[in-house]
Amino acid sequence: MTKQVNGNEEEYTEYVKCVSGSRITMLSLLSGFTFSAITVLLFYRSDSSSLLSQITFFLLVVLFDLCLFLLAWQTIIVIGTWNVSKAPERSKWELSVFNFLLIFVFILWGWSVVLMFLLRNLDFLALISGIIWAIVIVTELAVLRGMVKRLGWSVKEEFKNIRSKK
Repeated sequence: MTKQVNGNEEEYTEYVKCVSGSRITMLSLLSGFTFSAITVLLFYRSDSSSLLSQITFFLLVVLFDLCLFLLAWQTIIVIGTWNVSKAPERSKWELSVFNFLLIFVFILWGWSVVLMFLLRNLDFLALISGIIWAIVIVTELAVLRGMVKRLGWSVKEEFKNIRSKK
């Protein structure tokens, strides 16, 4: 897959390469801190079922979900704009598998917070957090699909290419 790059796309690609490291680092740090804060407060606070505690947990979950959404989106942008000329044939397949597993890890990591709330019998908070996380997943998959369509890349085509080479 050869991609024609005009001046604007080239500038955009350079911009993404420039800011992606700091964005990914910052979002990883914030999501990790938020996840740790939720875990510590949930399991070491004596009264996690009070209204104030649940409001705090809810705000932390929204922050955590938003950080994961932005982190996944930035990762998709980096992958989508990274122009590699003459990439090895196998690299597309390996990148596809890696991206699938990365999405799977993001999804499980978000559900882990919901499951922690269930462990502490915070059913309503778990329900609301689960709904928010499901919305984040659907939105992120829509963003991913839009990016893949824009780049003209297809998983089905990759499978066809692999089968035809065997």
